[in-house]
Amino acid sequence: MKVTPFTLERFFSQTEFNARYHLAASAIMTWTLREFINMTDDPGFEFSLFATQLGYTEPEGIPDLRREISGLYVNSTDLNNVFVTIGAIEANYLLLSTLLKPGDRFIVQTPFYQQLAQVGIDLGATALFWHHRNGKGFELEEFKTLLEQKPTLVMLNTPHNPTGFAFSPNEMRQIADLCSERGILLISDEVYRELGETLLPSVREFSSQAISIGSMSKAYGLAGLRVGWMVGPPEIIERCAEKRDYTSLCASAVGQHIALTALKHRTKIWERNRQLRQRNITLLENMINDNPILRWQKPEAGVVAWIGYSSKIPSEQVGWELYRRGVLIAPGIFFGEEGHFRLGFGGNTRKLEAGLAILADFFNEL
Repeated sequence: MKVTPFTLERFFSQTEFNARYHLAASAIMTWTLREFINMTDDPGFEFSLFATQLGYTEPEGIPDLRREISGLYVNSTDLNNVFVTIGAIEANYLLLSTLLKPGDRFIVQTPFYQQLAQVGIDLGATALFWHHRNGKGFELEEFKTLLEQKPTLVMLNTPHNPTGFAFSPNEMRQIADLCSERGILLISDEVYRELGETLLPSVREFSSQAISIGSMSKAYGLAGLRVGWMVGPPEIIERCAEKRDYTSLCASAVGQHIALTALKHRTKIWERNRQLRQRNITLLENMINDNPILRWQKPEAGVVAWIGYSSKIPSEQVGWELYRRGVLIAPGIFFGEEGHFRLGFGGNTRKLEAGLAILADFFNEL
């Protein structure tokens, strides 16, 4: 199988770790280990952390962690439904590369996080693009039309990266029912579902055959743990596990231990992160309202915004010019669309404010 370069990650490899103001990040502000320990306020946590065996764990993930993950879902209390992966990115890759084959068709939203479309395309499958419409989001009538092409699989992403759009419970039920009626596999990347005003519904609430993907990275601020998961039918998990045996075998023991503690304290983490999100999105909204060249549809969840601009300058050029001024954004072309960029607003509020000022000056000069 050929591997097409992951353009966003290649761009980040040159810019992400030396930008003064990182406004391209897709996750909420990370914790230091000391901040995390203080947040737990658990005198036994440090002892248990240092007592962690630094060996392999169960391939499916340590049972206690899988049990805590199952608590995020309404009808997935059986541990056989839960499989711990190295971030959501491994879960996405395992599922797409296992369930798609050459000649298949699959539905994916656009603009898109490249992995969700590219893995299937590189396998020889055909991507059927479901378009985001300004002011309307992803319309179900277009989805129904795409279903007429008899796809094998639907790769859903809600809340959506990069637009922040989130399907309503009724829309998710309709999508799940339409897939179930036709025997179509339904995968849903839901890494931002904990980062709305409340915990958003999972597709698993509407179909026991659907697969939900989650992560400690985006909504928990713990990307360095490299812990994600899939929750779905055991027979699909088993197929993914057989493929994973040839690569990573299992997730980090230390990462899983910290992830378990984080999930036990998830209400504290959610509250901290939701407050930060609300504070920062207000700053972003004010900047956009003051700049007539910029436009957006305010994100419903998550900490990324899809911002359009009234200029013919290619988005990658915009990205490099802003980078030279000290601000990192994610060019829209890396998500399949020009005239836009993705901006991450989940970081440190003071740095966000400083970076937005530079960004506003840049667009005012165009």
